[in-house]
Amino acid sequence: MKYVLLACLFATGVVLASDPLPPAPRKKGIGLAVSKGMGLRELSKLNVDWYYNWGARSDLPIGSKFVPMAFSPQRVADLPAYSRYVLGFNEPDNDKQAHVKPEVAFQAWTALMRKADVVGSPALAKNPLSAGNWLSAFLGLGARVDFIAVHWYKGIEARKLIADVQAICTAYGKPVWLTEFAPQTAAQARTEPQKYSQAQVDQFIQESTAWMANSDCVQRYAWHDARTGTSALFENGRLTATGQTYAAVTP
Repeated sequence: MKYVLLACLFATGVVLASDPLPPAPRKKGIGLAVSKGMGLRELSKLNVDWYYNWGARSDLPIGSKFVPMAFSPQRVADLPAYSRYVLGFNEPDNDKQAHVKPEVAFQAWTALMRKADVVGSPALAKNPLSAGNWLSAFLGLGARVDFIAVHWYKGIEARKLIADVQAICTAYGKPVWLTEFAPQTAAQARTEPQKYSQAQVDQFIQESTAWMANSDCVQRYAWHDARTGTSALFENGRLTATGQTYAAVTP
């Protein structure tokens, strides 16, 4: 019953008087690995307004907050018949993720576009502005996208994130969804979990999200939980200091 009540409150935007956090801002989200035991409790603690799980569907009873993804061309058929938004393939330029050639991805794209009103590009592992990058080749085939999905893991300088995202918006003439961002990837955090101090990470979150909240370039953003070190949001189910800073982000 506790989770049912929590889901109802979360879905309707109601905030209990005892909740120390304000209503979630429109843009703030999270990539939530539900298959690894994350769920309603984490969503409520982070105070986010949308989430995705790298998959086509979610079992959590807050469907209005969920954005489906076709992880690869083979997963397009798994998408719901209709969604307002859909995210394209995950890191097709990474042999450990979707790993697909632009030509093969393009063949599946028409079917994906039928599933939603607003379609996000495949999100690259590499810089989408690098010479000969996967995304430019894909779009050059005639693929239509409504926004550019971006992954960013380049340290704790908010000004660098801002410059990179602005350059992508300008180059493609499309808004950006920053669907994964953090100072470190999960693999980097396992190697150097304390590479960045808590103060540095807190400042990065505050400065980058403040800019994104007021930028027409960025429509949505989602922190990526490194699960260890100062880029992690949770430890044993509780918010870390970084998690608390991200949870406190307001419009």
